[in-house]
Amino acid sequence: MGNVDLREYLSEEVQAAHANTTYDLIANIVHDGKPSEGSYRIHVLHHGTGKWYELQDLQVTDILPQMITLSEAYIQIWKRREEDETNQQGA
Repeated sequence: MGNVDLREYLSEEVQAAHANTTYDLIANIVHDGKPSEGSYRIHVLHHGTGKWYELQDLQVTDILPQMITLSEAYIQIWKRREEDETNQQGA
């Protein structure tokens, strides 16, 4: 999940400070269970390979990017693209 323009969700101050408002999802945290108990899983993007992994306790598993959209996110971490990254994607 990447190359998402989040301009409409950012404050006017942030929009003015950053011409580029394109972001890539780099981590997705999921909570399974009741609010007072349960477990957490994290989906994390390996920047070097572009592969997604699921981490739960000490277990690490390869996952397909499509699996991220099927889970209910508790917290998502997005990284703003640098101007040169955005230009490379558009080329």
